[in-house]
Amino acid sequence: MSGGNVSPRQKMINMMYLVLTALLALNVSAEILRAFHLVEVSMEKAGANIDKKNSDILKSIDSYVTNNPSDEKGKNAQVQAAKCNNTAKAALKYLGDLKTLLVDGVDKDGKPNAKFSGRKEGKEDGEIEDASNMEKHANLFIIQGKGAELKNNINKWRTDMISVLSPDLQKLIKSDLNTDVSKGSTQTWESELFEHSPLAAVITLLTKTENDVKNTEAQVLDELKKDLTKVNIVVDQFEAKVIPNKGTYIIAGGKYEADIFLAASSSRSTFDLSVNGSNVNVESGIGKYSVSASGQGLKKYKGVITQKQIDGTDKKYEFESEYFVTQPLAVVSATKMNVIYRAIPNPISVSVPGFDASQILVSSSVGSLSSAGQNGMYNIMVAPGDVNKELTISVSVKADGATKKMGEMMFRLKNIPKPNPQLGSIEADGEVEAAKIKAGNAVFALLKDFAFEGIKYDVKNFTIIYQPKTGASIVETINGSNLVPARMKGVLQNVRTGDKVLVVNIKAQGPQGLVPIPKGVIAICK
Repeated sequence: MSGGNVSPRQKMINMMYLVLTALLALNVSAEILRAFHLVEVSMEKAGANIDKKNSDILKSIDSYVTNNPSDEKGKNAQVQAAKCNNTAKAALKYLGDLKTLLVDGVDKDGKPNAKFSGRKEGKEDGEIEDASNMEKHANLFIIQGKGAELKNNINKWRTDMISVLSPDLQKLIKSDLNTDVSKGSTQTWESELFEHSPLAAVITLLTKTENDVKNTEAQVLDELKKDLTKVNIVVDQFEAKVIPNKGTYIIAGGKYEADIFLAASSSRSTFDLSVNGSNVNVESGIGKYSVSASGQGLKKYKGVITQKQIDGTDKKYEFESEYFVTQPLAVVSATKMNVIYRAIPNPISVSVPGFDASQILVSSSVGSLSSAGQNGMYNIMVAPGDVNKELTISVSVKADGATKKMGEMMFRLKNIPKPNPQLGSIEADGEVEAAKIKAGNAVFALLKDFAFEGIKYDVKNFTIIYQPKTGASIVETINGSNLVPARMKGVLQNVRTGDKVLVVNIKAQGPQGLVPIPKGVIAICK
């Protein structure tokens, strides 16, 4: 804004812009001030409720001492409760006087201050008349040192109230009475809270501090009372819980049943939790159990909650529960490839989300079905000569004492493809080098690119024909796969360009028995 060569007129415009920006930053809207007032009123109402609770606890302790006059533990609790209450009263009087000083405009000497005029309409719960003022309290808290005094008092109130408890019980108190500054802040506590805030915000902060005093007192009195009545759990959290009786996967036509109740817990309760022998983290009185799901089907687990009583003994609460693990429910099927092959075991996998493998029943309309040794895994075997063209796999489950059909799927039945013949390394018809023909020692029947591994065909007999470019042909029918007798092997050692070698009438033994291979091999020496 000030860089470069600018005219005097432009420099003045720039300066006026900066002043206007500063004035806008100092302006606090009426809506914000009204919001501070509403928060203040709400906190005052909440504070009244805490006062009632603290008064009831003090009366309860006094009543216990009256009913048990010889119990020294009760007398000590009564004394410590009174100390805590006196500290709280002194703190609340200090804070109340400070708020009156700021709201009514009375200076530290008790003289009226013309800058302030109390609350609007003269009502106690009305808005502050001069709510946007930022000067008086900043001078009081920062320059006159009232902020540092308040900071020291807050720390002392907290220490004095908590110190009436034993060291073990002191650790249970979570007081909001603190003077910590914001993370990364370079300001003092009093500067951060009071130096640039409107009066409405400062009064609201002081009201919050009053409630922090009352809450700290309430926690201390709670601990003193618990030590007398042997109650070691203060219920302060409620939540509706739903526990399904039969899981969350329900078959159509079945019934969903659940227990619904209001569960109570304590954010300050400490206990040990273990599941299947492993410790589980506990946060605010609630165990956070987490486990990676593996496999599928019904999974069960057991655990125990160990709660230490005031008298030092442990009380155990055992429990057990279960959950279902299922695979993702998206299903993709290549409908044209739903094929079962005859004469070999066809593996299939069957599962029903929400049901254990032991509850699932599987049947086939054709062939025999057997377990593959793992949950949900089966083998289907169909005889080589079966004339059916398809079969159906049906799936049912046992649940609630009845058997219910879950679905079925149709598969086409096919024979295993015929293998391809091969003379040595020669797979296809056509011209080949003489060296390949001479190296051919046997005939093979290979099943390539088939979905099932390990399917083998053994050549049992074949006919080999040698047709020289000139002269008579030589024909041999051989049992087995090797080129015997030696005469035919010797003939092939003399092949010349233009000579032909044919392998035909091949028969091979496979899963479906002895099958003919219609295709042969025609090799032309080049």
